Amino acid sequence: MNKTQNNSSSSNKRRRKRRYDPVRVSILVVAALAILISFIFAIRAIFVRPKKDTTPDATVSSQTTEVSSANPANGTGMTEFSLTNFKNNLSLSVVKQPNSLADLEAQIDEYLTSHHYDKSKVSWAIQDLVTLEVAESDNSRKNFTAASTYKLPVCVYYYEEIAAGRINPSDQLEYTEEMREDEDDENLNQPIHRKYKVGDKIPIDELLEAALLYSDNIAGHMLYSHMGGYQEFKEIVAKYSDVPQAKSFFEETSNSINADYMMRLLNHIYFTSGTYNDLKYWLQYTAPDTFLNRTMKYTYIQKIGNINAVRNAVGIYNGMTPYTLSIYTDISKKDGMDILADLGELVYNYFQNRYASGFYDGMDLSQYSSLNAQMSTPYDVILYRDGPKGQKLPEMTPEEIKKMNEAIQEELYDEEPNQATSSSTNASSQTAPQPTPQPTTPSLSEGGEPSVDDNLR
Repeated sequence: MNKTQNNSSSSNKRRRKRRYDPVRVSILVVAALAILISFIFAIRAIFVRPKKDTTPDATVSSQTTEVSSANPANGTGMTEFSLTNFKNNLSLSVVKQPNSLADLEAQIDEYLTSHHYDKSKVSWAIQDLVTLEVAESDNSRKNFTAASTYKLPVCVYYYEEIAAGRINPSDQLEYTEEMREDEDDENLNQPIHRKYKVGDKIPIDELLEAALLYSDNIAGHMLYSHMGGYQEFKEIVAKYSDVPQAKSFFEETSNSINADYMMRLLNHIYFTSGTYNDLKYWLQYTAPDTFLNRTMKYTYIQKIGNINAVRNAVGIYNGMTPYTLSIYTDISKKDGMDILADLGELVYNYFQNRYASGFYDGMDLSQYSSLNAQMSTPYDVILYRDGPKGQKLPEMTPEEIKKMNEAIQEELYDEEPNQATSSSTNASSQTAPQPTPQPTTPSLSEGGEPSVDDNLR
């Protein structure tokens, strides 16, 4: 073979070596695809969340609230719960935050705006007792003059101690001169000063009835004084809220309280089985046709307060889907009463519509029927039981009743006596809630607190 042929043969061999093997190419392609697919899935797992399964889950329990009714959420922390058959029949887990009742907040804001009310002088707080959702005004933790609403935590403490066996309701407290208030037209329907004299001993259960049903100022004074005084009482009852209270909350001279605190206290009252059965009964008849109940009689179990321009009410709607409502105002007599009545009705309609829309479908509401039913029919000890020395509650004369009703009408509604048409003026304190209570009229000095200055009247 010559040199030229040898060179040609070597060139052909080099060209053959450069050709790709089909099998090898296939292996390389498959490997590359596998690597690419793995990389894509890895990226997807990191950055892309899988879609939720929108198929209704028939195995989800109808017990929707994960927070036990025996230990409901305190305050405005987030409450997690599941809803079954809600709106689009989906089973989903959601987190409700404190201001999740945004549409209700918007309605209240629109009401206050459209009526040109100064929102800084109106404070409110609401809690849905089924879902534990909360709606509050921006100033819900600002302290307002409490007026007689301070008597509610006082009585809550005593009923709690009675239930625990640490206080006997028949124990007697002495009526001292420091507790006395001048007898005047404003206090004619308050029974303690009519039945007792300074130096008498008064059973605790009678003081509790007087403080709740009649908002009796002397009863309130005696009860908190027995706790050590006004500041000591406030330090004790601060436990009913997990939110620390401002300094003014504890000051006797300002007699302050706030809507947020009362919302939490009402939660405690509602969910504490059995302890407050008597308390709820008395509050059912303390103001059945005025304040929150002005346009809807007997709708709210409420404690009221009024002094000067202050008009307050805190209450529980004890229905199928219960809720609480606390409102504090310092705006004027008439405007305050209008706000309480209008918001009482607005909030009631909101929750009725919420129920009718199917919002609560799938939730077990049976426990609330049981809690709503926990209300006793206590014996009217003020009217039907003689005091320790045989003291009896004297009947008011027709002149006294007329004088009291005229004064109340003018004070509460800013109307002249001859304009008095409200059924709330037809209030004889002699008609006691036993066994079927009749409406009673709040006194003018619902503020009644320690008589240090005008804020405490």
